[in-house]
Amino acid sequence: MRVITEKMNKFSLYIFLLIPLVLLSCTKSRNDLTPGQDSIKSLHVKEKRESNTQAGSNEKQVLSDEFLIKTSDSKEISAVYYFEEGKKDSPQPLVILIHQFRQSKVQWTREFINSLESGGYKVLAYDIRGHGKSSKQDGELSALLSDPEQAPKDIDAVISWTREQKGIDSARIAVIGTSIGGNLALYAKFKKLVKTAIAISNGKETFESFTEYNEAMMGRPYFEKFSKVFLICGNKDDNCESGQKWIYDNFLEDPREMKVYDSDKHGKSLIEEKPELYSLMLDWLKKYL
Repeated sequence: MRVITEKMNKFSLYIFLLIPLVLLSCTKSRNDLTPGQDSIKSLHVKEKRESNTQAGSNEKQVLSDEFLIKTSDSKEISAVYYFEEGKKDSPQPLVILIHQFRQSKVQWTREFINSLESGGYKVLAYDIRGHGKSSKQDGELSALLSDPEQAPKDIDAVISWTREQKGIDSARIAVIGTSIGGNLALYAKFKKLVKTAIAISNGKETFESFTEYNEAMMGRPYFEKFSKVFLICGNKDDNCESGQKWIYDNFLEDPREMKVYDSDKHGKSLIEEKPELYSLMLDWLKKYL
């Protein structure tokens, strides 16, 4: 009888110790688990949005892939690619969105991205090195504004990636950017020959550093000019107006456009102050992309 009692006591103790372990296992979040290698490199998100043509009906499934693109100098650039379900491999024009200094790819509103998708474009937004989820820059963050061996390599890698995708019409790529992103948009137009570029609140000095188009080039008997470029700025935003006017007069040819607002707002803040810019950009893309 004593032996049986001791065995029962041991069994009760075992059950008592086992219950907390079972409960802990059941309550552990999936986020606590170590992700697999593939999930670190690429996240696949499915979202619903209503068709702009008939609200409440004809819902479209919009997908977004988040992934990393490696540059020629081994930096990893975080990007998000937006496309309509069922059309990932169907060739469509692409709009690349580039944020400004000390921002990230999330500066671009989902409403604007949706409007681009409704216009028949795929969309890619990415973080410049030193920003968001991308690799750290070399040296001080401010070095990105003048070093042609850093941020331009990010857009180089992004464009190389786009031209490998079956679902992107590589002859119809547009780049839109604010501030440093605007200069990268012009770099993409001048150096990578994308079809069109929209630059908002970009500066002359960074433009010269990135593109190597400067005063010395203007003395040459011939140098190439570029069309299908839209420049936008505020007239009280430091030297943006004079810098853009210099670019407009010396390096661009028709079709080209420059829109100057009576404002001291810069880049993202200018768009927020003048929301009609979204429509202007969409109209420009309809004409030239």
